Amino acid sequence: MVIMDVEDLFAYRRQLRVSDHALREAHKESLRARDVFHALFNGEVLEHYRDRQRVLVVGPLAEHRLHLHVVCDYADPHELVVTTVYIPDKPKWINDQVRARFTAP
Repeated sequence: MVIMDVEDLFAYRRQLRVSDHALREAHKESLRARDVFHALFNGEVLEHYRDRQRVLVVGPLAEHRLHLHVVCDYADPHELVVTTVYIPDKPKWINDQVRARFTAP
């Protein structure tokens, strides 16, 4: 299955699960469940990790001018798993949607 947008993620999945790792990361960022769900449901697919059947979704945080990155695993045809969440920042990200490119010294 090719995932083109967020709607494709939910097309056939009846369950959404947030992994323990994602819960810990959300807690570190002082995020609530509604922040994660708002970003996921209102976001867009930014990157595909086809070898792992995962996508990176970027979506707005409801009460802030920030965006949240939500990595989702769609390997199970019935369950979508949020594997991690984080607020993109430097040096790994130039902005919410552009990865920084590192060159070897």
